[in-house]
Amino acid sequence: MTTNRESLRPRSGLWRRWQEIRLIGQDPVLGLGLLLVGLFVFLFIAWPLLRVIWQGFLDQETGAFDTRYFNQYFDPYYQRHNFFVLRNTLVMGFFTALGGTALGFVFAYTVVRCNIPFPRFVHVLTLLPTISPPFAIAIAAILLFGRAGLVTKRLLGIDFAQGVNDIYGIDGLVFVQIITFFSVAYLIIRSMLERLDPAMEEAALSLGASKFHIFRTVTLPLLIPGLAGSFLLLFVESLADLGNPILLGGNTTVLSTEIFLAVNGQFDQQKGAALSLVLLIPTLSVFLLQRYFVSRRSYVAVTGKPTGGQLMVKEPWIRWTFISITFLMLLLVLALYISILIGSFTTLWGINYTPDLSHYATAFTRGMNAILSTTFLSAVATPIAGLVGMIVAYMVVRKSFSGKESLDFISNLGGAVPGTILGIGYIVAFINAPIVVVGVVYALLAAYLVGNAASGWGKRVAILAVGTVVGYGFNWLPYYLRLDEDGWRWLLAGGFLLLAFLAWRLAAPGRGRNAALVLVGMALMLAIYNLSPLLTEPMIRWGRTLPGLVWPRVIGKTASAIKVFTQPTMAILGFTYLVAAVYVLAQVRDRWRWLLAGGVLILCASLIFFGSPLALVGTPYIVIAAYAVRSLPASVRAGVAALQQIDPSIEEASTNLGADAGYTFRRITLPLILPAFIAGLIFAFARHMTSLSAIIFLTTAEWPILTVWILSEVEQGGMSTAAAYSVILIAIVLAAIGLLYLLLGKAFASQVDVDLSIG
Repeated sequence: MTTNRESLRPRSGLWRRWQEIRLIGQDPVLGLGLLLVGLFVFLFIAWPLLRVIWQGFLDQETGAFDTRYFNQYFDPYYQRHNFFVLRNTLVMGFFTALGGTALGFVFAYTVVRCNIPFPRFVHVLTLLPTISPPFAIAIAAILLFGRAGLVTKRLLGIDFAQGVNDIYGIDGLVFVQIITFFSVAYLIIRSMLERLDPAMEEAALSLGASKFHIFRTVTLPLLIPGLAGSFLLLFVESLADLGNPILLGGNTTVLSTEIFLAVNGQFDQQKGAALSLVLLIPTLSVFLLQRYFVSRRSYVAVTGKPTGGQLMVKEPWIRWTFISITFLMLLLVLALYISILIGSFTTLWGINYTPDLSHYATAFTRGMNAILSTTFLSAVATPIAGLVGMIVAYMVVRKSFSGKESLDFISNLGGAVPGTILGIGYIVAFINAPIVVVGVVYALLAAYLVGNAASGWGKRVAILAVGTVVGYGFNWLPYYLRLDEDGWRWLLAGGFLLLAFLAWRLAAPGRGRNAALVLVGMALMLAIYNLSPLLTEPMIRWGRTLPGLVWPRVIGKTASAIKVFTQPTMAILGFTYLVAAVYVLAQVRDRWRWLLAGGVLILCASLIFFGSPLALVGTPYIVIAAYAVRSLPASVRAGVAALQQIDPSIEEASTNLGADAGYTFRRITLPLILPAFIAGLIFAFARHMTSLSAIIFLTTAEWPILTVWILSEVEQGGMSTAAAYSVILIAIVLAAIGLLYLLLGKAFASQVDVDLSIG
C-alpha cells in the first residue's frame, strides 16, 4: 500500500480558505445569506467609509493627492482654532458620557432595587428621549432657558447681555446631551442589574456584610462592564450628534458642526472628508473599547433569568434619596416635553403666549410633504434593517466561518461612526456611477449563480463571460433598433417570458410551475415599470386640481411612493433578479441549468449596466439605505440576544429528522426569534424617524425629511412651528409603536424577553 505524499503535506491557509468557501456555497442558507449581507455592508458601510478616507486626501478641483487640511493641525495659523474645536468635541463627549452614565445608573438602580412607585410610568417617561428627535430637548431648553425663555426671562427676569452666561455654549450643550442620551445608559445598566444572579449578594449578606460593602465589593464590580460600555457608547453618541451642537453650540464649535458647515456652507467635500477622518479616530477607538467591554458581559452572572429575587434596598434614607433624584429628573424631562407641546400652541414664544393653532396648520400644509416622506421612507427601511440584522445575527451565532467577527464588526459600524461621516461617504460614493463597485457586486452574484448551474470550471467561466458580454451588448440595441427605454424594457420582458417557458419545460418533475412563475414575475415587473406612469401621472394631475394644500400633497406623495416600488433603478432591479434566479435554477434539471443561467445572465447584465448604475444620490433609495444602516446594529444585537437564548438542540433535532437548513430556519428558528425581530423593527422605525446627521446631506426637494425641516425652522426663528413638527413626529412614532404592540403583543406575550440593551 502506497501513501500519497501530496496528501501528507500540510495544507496552506489559502487552500483551507478555498475549501471553506466551497462548503459555504453548498449550504444554501449560509451561502446566499452570507453573500447578500456581505454585499449590503460592503456597498453601504465599507465602501462609503473608504471613499471618505480617500476623499480627504484628494483635491476637489484637480484630483491630485493633497494633505493640506491635515497639515493645518501643524500650521500655527490654523492650529489654535483646530485644536480648540477638537478639545471642545472631546470635552463635550467626556462630560456627556460621564453625566449620562451616572444618571442612567441612578434611574436603573431606582427602578430595579428601590421598589419605586409607578415603575412602568417611570420606565416609559425615561424612554421618551429615545423616540423623539435628537434635538427635541435642545428646542425645549431654548423655550425654557433661552434668552427669551419662560423660566429665564418670564419667571426670573434675566436680561442676557455680553458676558452673561446662557443656555448657549459648552455647558448648556452638555446639559442637553446628558438629558438626551441618558436613557441609553439606563437601558444597558437596568438590563445588567435585572440579570445579576442575587446568590452572591445574598451569600455576602448572610456572612454579615453591610449593604454598602456588598454594593462596593460585589454589585459594582459586576456592573463595571455595563458602566464602561455605557460610558463609551454615550461618548460616541455625543460626538456623532449634529442637531444639538448646531442649536446650542453658540460660539463653541465641535467637529460635527465643522463638517456640516464645510460641506453645506463652503461646498468643500475634501475639507468635510478630512475633518470626518479626524472625528473618526476618537469615535472608532472608543467604539472598539465599547465592544471590548460589552463582550465582557460574561463577567456578569447571566443565566437568562436570575435564580432568585432582587436584593432590594430597604434603608429609608437611601431608598428615598434615589427615588427623589429620579422623580426630580423625571419632572425636568416632563417639563421639557410639556414646553414643546405648549410651545407648539403659542403664537410667538417669549413675546406673545396667546394660544394659536396656525403652526399645526402650517405643518399639515407646507410641511405635509416632509411628514409623508419621512414616514414612508422610514417604514420602507424598517423591514430591510430588521431582515439584514436577523440574517447577520443568525450567521454570527449559528454558523462558523472565517470572517464572522469581521462581518459582525462592520455591520455595527453604521451605527458607530458619526452620521455626518456616513452622509459624506454616501455623497462621494454614489453621486456618480461607481462602476468598479457595480462590477464587483455583479461578479460575485453572477459567480454564485453560475456555480449552481455548472460543475466544471471551464463551463462556469464560459457561461459567465458569454452571458456578461452579450448582456452588456444588449444595451446597444435601443440605439440600433431605434427603441426608447420603454421599448428596450419590453424587449427584456419578452426575454424573461421566453426563459419562463424554458424553465417550465426543463424543470424537474413537479417544479416547473414554481420556476416559471418567478420568471413571469420578472417580466411582469418590467411591464409594470413601463405602465406605471399611466397611473402615477394622472394621479399627480388630478391631485393638483383638488382644493386646498393637503390633498394635493397627499396624492402627489402617494404617486411618488408608487414609483419607488414600480420604477427602481435598473441596477437594483438586475441585482434582485440575479438573487431570485438562484431559486429558479434549483428547480431545473441539472443538465439544463447552464442554458437557463446563461439566458438569465444576459438579461440581468443588460439591466445592471444600463445607464448610470447605482448613481443613487438624489433618489429615495439612498435615504432608505442610510436609515437601514443606522439602525442595523440594534437589529443585529436583538437577533444575537434572542438566538443565544434558544437551545441549538431544537434546530439540531429538526436537521436529524431530515429537514434541510432552509426548512429548519423557516419553521423552527424564525418563529422563535420573531419577538426579537419585532422589537428590532420598533426600535428601527423610531431611529429612522428621528435621524438627522446622515440624512441632512441626502434630503432633496422631492423627498424632504422632517428632522431637517425642524432644524431649518429653529434656525429661522420659527420655534413654535418647530415645536409643532416635533410633536407630530413624536406622535407618529408613539402611534407606530402602539400599533405594533396592539397587533403583536398578544401573539408574543408568552415568549422570552429580548435584551435590546446593547442596541
